[in-house]
Amino acid sequence: MNTKVKTLLLQLLTGLGVAIALLFASSVTSQLNEFERNVHGGATREPQVADPAGAFLEIILESSPLAQLSAGFVGIAPSMHMIRLSATRPLSNLDPIENPARRRFGRIDFSFVFLVLMPIALIPLFYVVYRKCSDRNDLEKLKSGRTKLFDFAIESILLPLFASGGFIFLVTLACLYSGGIRLGSNELLARITLWALVIVSYLLGWMLLFAFLVLRSKAFASATIWYAAIFLGVVIVLPQLMQTIQLSIERPKGRLPLIVERRKLMAEVRSDDRAAMDRFLSRQGFKAMNWTEPLPNLQALALQNLIIEDKISPKLKDFEANVQRLDNMAIATAWVSPYLVAQIGLDDLAGTGLTRYSRFRAAAIAYHEQWRNYALGFVVNRQFFDFDAMRNIPKFKFADEELGPILTVASLRCVYLVLICLLLGFGVMKELEKILPKRKKAAR
Repeated sequence: MNTKVKTLLLQLLTGLGVAIALLFASSVTSQLNEFERNVHGGATREPQVADPAGAFLEIILESSPLAQLSAGFVGIAPSMHMIRLSATRPLSNLDPIENPARRRFGRIDFSFVFLVLMPIALIPLFYVVYRKCSDRNDLEKLKSGRTKLFDFAIESILLPLFASGGFIFLVTLACLYSGGIRLGSNELLARITLWALVIVSYLLGWMLLFAFLVLRSKAFASATIWYAAIFLGVVIVLPQLMQTIQLSIERPKGRLPLIVERRKLMAEVRSDDRAAMDRFLSRQGFKAMNWTEPLPNLQALALQNLIIEDKISPKLKDFEANVQRLDNMAIATAWVSPYLVAQIGLDDLAGTGLTRYSRFRAAAIAYHEQWRNYALGFVVNRQFFDFDAMRNIPKFKFADEELGPILTVASLRCVYLVLICLLLGFGVMKELEKILPKRKKAAR
């Protein structure tokens, strides 16, 4: 089998592999979204029992219409987008994702294919281009001036890459269309356009890096080794290092101190301590209870839980502040790695990112306070929910962030990636200048 047939076969296999990865990513992400919708469909949005001490409801973060573009937090834990709230259930039991920068390798979605697999697929694609250039002695022709740089770039590099890119583009459109994505509004069009620009600028950076390394080392094997080392550093090592640093700073302020303090209070606070209950109710603005009749066990346990929660509230606030700091730190330090910049940008544009989830969590905590205050009056007065009480229960309202800030931040991420491309492009031109002057002299 000659070299031309081998390179053609390699190109076909690479394109087929990328197409299969995109189809698999579309299937996996669609299944995740379907699972999330099923979880949300079974949510208890209104209390089902009249006893306020045992009533609960569930609030959800609606799935994004573009979730197929990047599974984001849905891929980590779809159930985190539905939170059960009880008027007497401690809010300290609300589980957060304490590590928002957690890597998601192994969960194949569109962002994984484009940000991780595609830079790897560039290696065989560039090998095909490299072999064609070598077989036709394009480098010697450039040096001698027989071939212009513009013609060489169009014929030998851009055409093969555009052919592969066009094939990937068509497969991507087919996957998105089959997954149910429709551009029914200008907002969705703006989001998906920026999503595509982030991916294009990200992949262009890897292409320019490979070109620079090939020109620098003048050997494909050596360039491939350097390319692989930089890829591992940017995509795996650097994000893991930043994550380790973040956790070493914030982990001592995590959930463990909260659990220890809660267990300690559970041993101290008794459900039959009437004086403690009266003091708690007084701080909440209620009168002391009428103890001429015994308090039912369920309501006594409910008040006990609320007293514990009241005592632990300072540590709970510290814990929530710690979660917010970790979120902010993850977003801020992501600018160190182009991979994380692109990944967080794709998640936010798809509506599955950390920013949207953090807003939902904050809204859930604020709503829990309203729900608890509403139900506490019925517990104190030993009343059950009637029809009017059920109807007047506070409703959870969550407003997504305005489109403007989302597009602005995504545009900044795109500019960040474009600047890297310009820097690499400058390096490529500098390497070409070592060849082009000879061509110019020969042309005279």
